[in-house]
Amino acid sequence: MSYPLHWLKTTFSSRTRTAELLQPELEKGVLTPHDFELATRFLPAGHRHWPAIYGVGTAGAALGYGTSIARPRWSHTKLVWVSGSATLLGMVFGQLRQVIAHRQFTEALENPAGFIEALRNVDRRLGGDGHLGFTLERIRNEAVRADDTVASGRNREHGPEMVNEENWEKTGTASNAPHGDRFSPSSSTKEPLGGNTCSEFTNKLPSSTSSQSNGPPSSATDDRATEQAKFDAILEAERWKGRSE
Repeated sequence: MSYPLHWLKTTFSSRTRTAELLQPELEKGVLTPHDFELATRFLPAGHRHWPAIYGVGTAGAALGYGTSIARPRWSHTKLVWVSGSATLLGMVFGQLRQVIAHRQFTEALENPAGFIEALRNVDRRLGGDGHLGFTLERIRNEAVRADDTVASGRNREHGPEMVNEENWEKTGTASNAPHGDRFSPSSSTKEPLGGNTCSEFTNKLPSSTSSQSNGPPSSATDDRATEQAKFDAILEAERWKGRSE
């Protein structure tokens, strides 16, 4: 988070002053009611004085220890150095707590971008140029996430190309064509009926191999029927052969 704590401290010095400056932004819709109420309670609160409070407190504790508790008593020079160092440490600790409090405040905002815009408008009304030169880390993080989302979307758009619809239809038509159309013999390759009649009937005869593959006959009746079918097929083949001659 990077925004001017000193400007916020001097500008929003009291709750009445804060409400007066932010009320126009609420009426224009720049601030939400939740953010307006949160800002009027937080900005003028006691955290503005934490660095001074912690600095004075640690300095007083160091002086009290050096003059009342320490044995032997601290010299004047030691008291100055220790109290000065304690003041500095206390102020740093107060500023750290102040920064943490402001971070928690910004994370609780419903519309952080609207809050930043409201502060710029307040600065313009007070005679500034509206360029405060800061933004919230939360807004930057959201912008980075938005950029990453856009970039990932572009990568998906430029991914593997899809199959051309026209080519797909042609491929599907060729693959779905009936096998008879692709492999049927032309009329010029057909032979006379007499030349193939005998072989056709012979091919229709059940072979011993096929009958073995289909399993043995279930009864003697099936055996006789098979033999009769073979005999009838041979007679029919001979009859057709005699006619063709």
